[in-house]
Amino acid sequence: MTWKLHNYLKKELEAFGIGVVTTRTNQNTDRALYERGAASKGCNLFISVHSNAVGNGVNENVDYPVAYVLLNGSSTDIGLKLAKVVEAVMGTAQSGRTATRQGTNGEYYGVLRGANAVGTPGIILEHSFHTNTRATKWLSSDSNLQKLAKAEAECVASYYGVTRKEETTFTKIMGNAVATVEQMTAYIKAKNPDVAQSVVDMIPLYLSEGKAEGVRGDIAFAQSCIETGNFGFCGSAVTLDQNNFCGMGVASNGMRGNSFDTPQLGIRAQVQHLKAYASTVDLKNECVDPRFKYVTRGCAEYVEWIGQKENPDGMGWAAGAGYGAKIITILNAMIGIKSEAAESEEVWYRVRKKWADVASQKGAFHSLENAKRCADENKGYSVFDESGKVIYSNDTFTPYLVRVFIEDLNIRKGPGTDYDKTGKYTGKGAFTIVEEAEGKGASLWGLLKSYQKNRNGWISLDYAERV
Repeated sequence: MTWKLHNYLKKELEAFGIGVVTTRTNQNTDRALYERGAASKGCNLFISVHSNAVGNGVNENVDYPVAYVLLNGSSTDIGLKLAKVVEAVMGTAQSGRTATRQGTNGEYYGVLRGANAVGTPGIILEHSFHTNTRATKWLSSDSNLQKLAKAEAECVASYYGVTRKEETTFTKIMGNAVATVEQMTAYIKAKNPDVAQSVVDMIPLYLSEGKAEGVRGDIAFAQSCIETGNFGFCGSAVTLDQNNFCGMGVASNGMRGNSFDTPQLGIRAQVQHLKAYASTVDLKNECVDPRFKYVTRGCAEYVEWIGQKENPDGMGWAAGAGYGAKIITILNAMIGIKSEAAESEEVWYRVRKKWADVASQKGAFHSLENAKRCADENKGYSVFDESGKVIYSNDTFTPYLVRVFIEDLNIRKGPGTDYDKTGKYTGKGAFTIVEEAEGKGASLWGLLKSYQKNRNGWISLDYAERV
């Protein structure tokens, strides 16, 4: 099981562009436990894939994932996140958790002792217990292992801020909204001229609540237009005063559904419910969705799959045919509305890494929304107006490793030789860069991960090569 799972996980991580180093290339070779952990030198994370055991026989009462993490706490956060992902995907009886174990020489487990020795946050990820027959049967399925690998890779990528471009024509629920508040307002006023002012006033909440959880707020609003009859509530199972704009809790005709104290809480619950379907990543805000726990996490990452009849696994939010297609129709109609404040069609919006870096240009667009979409699909790119001003930035940055090849590379307090030296040197070795910046004295400067909190440890990347 673990051999298959590690291969699936390697493939999923590499799909994000994450470099993966394995401790062996086949099952017939092996390394000492300490050596396995020490082989992670220069890596951001060490994961040892396991299933656990309790006692000498079958035990149906113990069924939980656990991440054994380092005593120094460097892997506790990501360890707990991964344990919770395993819990969600496997549906274990008990909750995922972390644990530590002290040995006479520090870390009890050899692999963690080796990882710790070379400065790598390390985890032993136990996928429940193979002494539990339910867990063993579940882990014996290749399709289940593939689901685990996908969810774990998404968790790791999210933790390190790594994104990937999806090769699909489907519309992802997770992501940045494309429609603006003005476009959503214009749409609902055209469909329902008598829409309550309180509805118009709460439209910005769809974008702010969506952004907080990484969900496209414009998709949530389009869904609300369906569920509330364009906020006219004619024939709807819910009413305006319930602050329930998505039919949550309405499982059959005649049911009134859930109610929320404020519009913001109602929209937050809807966004969280969409995230339950679209992702396995933990919620950022406290859960206010009363039905979050009933969703199979990550079973409908695309709008087109949110309806049960179109979902590959028969899961989803609504039973009616074409539910996702209806949301897409409304979404496209909103995006197609031209804002009154829009620039003339003769204005060009250019997508580049830097304004001066003409060679990096991905395209030039009359449509600002199309330019934003292009920037979102290309990490590190921004949208510039004709004067060279940044008007939209895809500010996600993927940390990466560099190898310094000189002994006395100065660490400076800012990105440039006009900043003071810290008095320290990197020495030769591998280091993680978490931010880049232009500055005096080098073609590019990089912020070291160990100085990320105060942003006061920069090195010239002219003396380093990317690993």
